[in-house]
Amino acid sequence: MTSFTLDVLIFLVTATATTALAAYAIYWILNDSPISRWLHDSDAVVPSFLSITAFIFGLTISTLAGYSFDRHEAAISNLVTESSAIDGLINTSTALPSQDLAQINSAIKGYLNAVIEKEWPAMSSQDAGKREITSPEFMALSRAINKIIYESNQRASIENQLIESLTTIRHNRQVRQSLAYDNANIKKWISIPISSILLLISVGIVHLGSLKAMKVSLSIASLCIITAMTFLYISISPYGKWNPVKPYQLQESLKMLSITRN
Repeated sequence: MTSFTLDVLIFLVTATATTALAAYAIYWILNDSPISRWLHDSDAVVPSFLSITAFIFGLTISTLAGYSFDRHEAAISNLVTESSAIDGLINTSTALPSQDLAQINSAIKGYLNAVIEKEWPAMSSQDAGKREITSPEFMALSRAINKIIYESNQRASIENQLIESLTTIRHNRQVRQSLAYDNANIKKWISIPISSILLLISVGIVHLGSLKAMKVSLSIASLCIITAMTFLYISISPYGKWNPVKPYQLQESLKMLSITRN
């Protein structure tokens, strides 16, 4: 069993248990609690109440699903932009003296290997404690470029290209870290349990006239909630769970660097 499957199974068990407990609590409140008699007199306002809560739940799920899709697209665009900047840096470095060329290529190789081998697995597992795991390699790349830029005999055109590439890499590195770790935890999305509970309450109230229908409807609503939450959970991070963004473009840049060095 893969870690992904195990992770999803744990979430499914947790979500199912939590939703089942909430549904049972709502069923007890509507039928056996001290206020159940008062609630049974509320059938006159049921249809509109159900429509509103169902709309809120659907709007919440669709909004968060769209948010996850946008983050996935942003991660792909970010990867392409960063790899393009690195490719540009590799091409520019070929115009440098041999000593500078070797120094900057070594720094690029170290940075790419660190991102692929250390940072990507950390992002995939959403290990925020390793957010700055590639900072030493990036700082080494930055120092190598700055050293070349501030050499007195450096041409302005090469200097501008090096600065532009470094700025782009720095920006996209920060964006990638934000996409991987910021707001990528479903626990922060409090709107999901709130809208789910409202939906279960309204489903229960609309079936106050039949206990059997209430049980069936609460079960179906719970299944819908669990399904929606599971799909959100596996797609919440563009670098982990289901259909993750892989560093293929950076691997191609690393191959390009090897060819250039040879």
